[in-house]
Amino acid sequence: MAETFNQTYQNIYGLDAPEQVRYGESGAEIIRPARGFVDSFDLTMQTQVGCPAGCLFCYVPSGHMLTPPAMRGEFGENWGFEVRRKRDVVERFTEHLERGELADKVIYWSGVTDPYATGAGETSALWELLNAASGRLRPKRLIVQTRFRPDRDADLMAAYTRATRSADGGPAVVVSYSLGTDREDLIRAWERATPGYRQRMTAIETLRRAGVFVVPTLSPFGLWDDLKGTLRHFRLWGIPYITCLFFKKETDSANTPRRFQTYLEREYPMLLDPNWQRDQTRSLRAIYGASRVLFGKQAFASLAAPHYV
Repeated sequence: MAETFNQTYQNIYGLDAPEQVRYGESGAEIIRPARGFVDSFDLTMQTQVGCPAGCLFCYVPSGHMLTPPAMRGEFGENWGFEVRRKRDVVERFTEHLERGELADKVIYWSGVTDPYATGAGETSALWELLNAASGRLRPKRLIVQTRFRPDRDADLMAAYTRATRSADGGPAVVVSYSLGTDREDLIRAWERATPGYRQRMTAIETLRRAGVFVVPTLSPFGLWDDLKGTLRHFRLWGIPYITCLFFKKETDSANTPRRFQTYLEREYPMLLDPNWQRDQTRSLRAIYGASRVLFGKQAFASLAAPHYV
């Protein structure tokens, strides 16, 4: 049995976890050109700074250009407990949309802050704006990256998908859904405020039944009790392919935070072992199909045009 989140936090930082998330405001732009590791897309969108999910393995605090120092702390200890909501999100999105700045663009929403770790009223308002927009103003594709509950907007996403024809023939909406393990104890030990495994599977099934294109990402790939069972559900729901990202150490980008690496080396060393990771790669491909499991940079870039996979 894994530790509680507070025990894991204490194990990693030698501190008691903060009792609550502190919220503030930010005037930062919500939409920016995509650069660096997200350069497969045209634009990125973030509606808040910081993420209340509190995932202890999140790569964001390790990237000094990804978030302000106050949001991450000296060692990453503040990540998940400092959030700044951006002001006038709906109004600013309306301006971008009506000026034609999103037309025929591939938008990644979002690489740093989970878009569904925010209020339901905000996300539904954005989809309603998109559904009301004329075809010439609509983005080519929106890629939603989340481990929360996007199925709360399943009907709005489905309506937009049905009514939007992308220039390249691909889906207008893609949900890249993060699910690294089926073990509820590990989710609760490593992720402070995210939904559990069963809730996430319900979200994926709901989206698929609504006709939304979903790419489950087994990220970061942890320990599984019944990986075959999960993949069997994915096939049943008509999911064309999956992506996978392992915990990373000493790679070019998006490494697992150093202190979480130390924790894994002590408690779960196989998760960082290249030989173990290769065995899991072979197993995934054997179960789901060699061409239907993508890894690393190729997996991430595929989200910009998933129908080509």
